[in-house]
Amino acid sequence: MARNIEGKIQNLKTSIEKYIKDKLVVIEDLKINFEGVPFSPNDYSEWIQENITIDDREFIRGADTGGVNANENEVFVTFYIYVAKEKTKKANRHYEIRDIVADYFSVGDTISLYDFSGNNFSTVIQTLKIREVIRDTSLLDERKFFIYVYEVNLDWLEKF
Repeated sequence: MARNIEGKIQNLKTSIEKYIKDKLVVIEDLKINFEGVPFSPNDYSEWIQENITIDDREFIRGADTGGVNANENEVFVTFYIYVAKEKTKKANRHYEIRDIVADYFSVGDTISLYDFSGNNFSTVIQTLKIREVIRDTSLLDERKFFIYVYEVNLDWLEKF
């Protein structure tokens, strides 16, 4: 049986990456290293490495008022923020970038899910909701970078 449009991972990944691009690249002018896209970190003094992980599908009988069955799916979006020590004049720049990311990825925020598999780039088929901040911490790197990790958990229902 073919997956419905809500269950297609292509739609999920592309919708999240569209949101990241619209908010962090277009509005905030940050550099993003999107998974699977060529990127040369040597060209930048700061950038964000995004990672999208799909985990735990839980079957829910009668998930909405219409008695529709669904899988509740969890998605983790992780942002690894890198600031090259030798190319910055601010020792707190990774914290500033973290705050920008957190402004768009906070508990309760929503991300529209589009049907990219059907070339429908404008109709919202569902909404993903940020449920929890999983990691929010700086990492030590004695050598070249200030590093910060910010990770959120989203979920959505795949109705069938």
